[in-house]
Amino acid sequence: MTVEVFDKNNNSVINETHTLERKSDLVKRRPFGVRFRGGNVEYTFKVTMDKQITNTTKVEIPNRKTTVVIYLYAELGKTVLYKPESGETIPILIETRQSM
Repeated sequence: MTVEVFDKNNNSVINETHTLERKSDLVKRRPFGVRFRGGNVEYTFKVTMDKQITNTTKVEIPNRKTTVVIYLYAELGKTVLYKPESGETIPILIETRQSM
């Protein structure tokens, strides 16, 4: 899986490749420059899986408590529990979450 993140000026902020085992998770802290920016900041996340499937999503990060979550092969109603739809599988799903 390759994760590329671009700022509002289309400058690359992150460009990393990760190899994940089946049913594994990856947790990464934000880079220093991204972690301490204040206010609403919009980023474009481009995630490519198996060099074939790509999802590009604009994400607004309103504060430091916002986390971006990337699901691979998310099954709505199971993997992503808070979605009302169920049964559909999405290869790459990019969402944000607020922590307390």
